[in-house]
Amino acid sequence: MAKRRLLCVDDDSSFRQLYKNVLSTHGFEVTLAANGPQALKLFLTSKIDAVVTDFEMPGMTGAELAARLKRLRPELPVVLVSGSKQAVETPPEAVDLAFAKGAPVTKLVDEVEVLLARRFSRPAPLPPARLIPLGSVLASIALGVYLFPRILK
Repeated sequence: MAKRRLLCVDDDSSFRQLYKNVLSTHGFEVTLAANGPQALKLFLTSKIDAVVTDFEMPGMTGAELAARLKRLRPELPVVLVSGSKQAVETPPEAVDLAFAKGAPVTKLVDEVEVLLARRFSRPAPLPPARLIPLGSVLASIALGVYLFPRILK
């Protein structure tokens, strides 16, 4: 099985290094970014399976980054790590899971693995263009059901 690729974003270099060391030893391929704009560039040029991001960063918060990433790829798992109790208790909408900084890193690893397993076990959603022919067929059937009795009268 190929290694899962994580993008870890934090403005604190010691946290970035912690993510790299711990997550690498658990079988993840880790790419690091120091801020939101750098993370977006890396995301667009690399194959990323999930993102772990700090909440409070200068320039672009983790919530803003998560929202932008979800617009690009809605099924992407995004984990927010924050020292803010409010951000953890009431995570932003675009975040799949919020974690308190200082929580056991093994718990973070376990939760990321659960999110990835859930993502990769789900069938990919059908793009809207694939549903258009189905809509046309259903509309034709509905029209036929409505008109057929009136034609027979």
